[in-house]
Order: sequence, then C-alpha cells, then structure tokens
Amino acid sequence: MVNVLLNYYNFGEQWAYGTLSKYINAQSRVTIVPLAFRDSQAWDLQSWMSLYGTHGEKYANIVRPFEQYGINAQSIKWLNYFADDTNSAKQKIAQSDIVLLCGGLPEKILERLAKLNITDDIINYKGVLIGVSAGAMVQLDNYHITPDDDYPNYIATNKGLAMLNNFDVEVHYTQSDIQQQCIKRALADNGKDIIAMWHEGGIVVDNNNNVFTTFGKTQKFCCQR
Repeated sequence: MVNVLLNYYNFGEQWAYGTLSKYINAQSRVTIVPLAFRDSQAWDLQSWMSLYGTHGEKYANIVRPFEQYGINAQSIKWLNYFADDTNSAKQKIAQSDIVLLCGGLPEKILERLAKLNITDDIINYKGVLIGVSAGAMVQLDNYHITPDDDYPNYIATNKGLAMLNNFDVEVHYTQSDIQQQCIKRALADNGKDIIAMWHEGGIVVDNNNNVFTTFGKTQKFCCQR
C-alpha cells in the first residue's frame, strides 16, 4: 500500500504533481469514498446526490485533481453510502488502483466503514490510499483533534485504522495559537512526532519501497522522548 495524507483537493497542482505523479496516472482507476459527511448534510439518497452527485456541491472539486493527472470521469467510481451494499462497496474498492477517503468528520468515516463492513478492505488495500483531512487522520493508529467549528474542545487521542503508527498530523496548519498549543499538548499526550501540513503540503508513506516523504510545505515537531 501507498498512503497519501493531504489537507485539500488541490493535489493536482504543481506543488504536489511531481511527487504524486509516481502514483497517479491517466490509467488509474479511482474509487471515491465520501463517508465523512455530517448527518445534517446527507441523510438519504437524494441529499447525498446533492452533495456528491454529478451536479452536486462537492463533485467538481473532488474530481478536479484526478482530471489534472489525465484521468477521465469514466475511470472514477463513487461509493454511495445510501445506495451501495457491502458487496458492491467491496467490489468498487477491489477494482480500483486508488481509493480517496474524503474530508469531514473522522469518526463518521470509521463508523460508516464499519456499518458497510469494509473496514478490513481499506486496511488491507494494496493500492494507493489517499486521505484528505479527516481521511488522512483516520489512517493513523491515534490522532488528536484541534478545536474548530465541529469540535469545540481539544481531544488527545482518537483511535484510527492503525495503518500508520509512528507519527501524528496537524491538518490545515496555519501556525495559529490554538494549533501551536494543541501540538504541544499532543506531543506530550501521545509521545509521537507531529507533521503539520500547510494548505499546500502532504505526506507519502510508500510501504512497497519503505519510503517516507513529505512534500510541499510541512513542518515537523519532534517529541522529546
């Protein structure tokens, strides 16, 4: 597996292209897995389509970076939480070269993967797993949460999928005071280095070749062990 951790759907831009073009190309088959939505955003098939359908609010933004690598819409499948059953979800994952875990609420990703009974399919996936924001966080064994509009309080430890276990991340890094405070707390609470990713920053963990790469703008905060 190759794990890619990002903030936004901007990875088709020049800052990321040179690194990710090793893993994404025009022949890639992609499955989009948007499970991190709030309950107030999608609660049935119609509301889901208004978000992620071809003419939905988020569709163009999510598809755009893949188009920048030459991938056409026919090579991009969507896992629809309100239409796919376990078998069809498993098939879409198995037949893809790239799976994208969309951003939103990380606990909702884990909850809905479990309800669809595809958690192990993601953990054992052999292709390129791209995670945006929440989709990046859940790839870790433990991750912290810095307060924002969805989370009023700092949370020290959340259990993820445990595909990556020797670092933590600070997503959407802007060097704000609250982020600095929470990074300091998380270093003490979890005892792991933290990679902070700015808007144009990301991480690749290529397990096939034992390569760990940061690209774009990132900053490492080291834990004092």
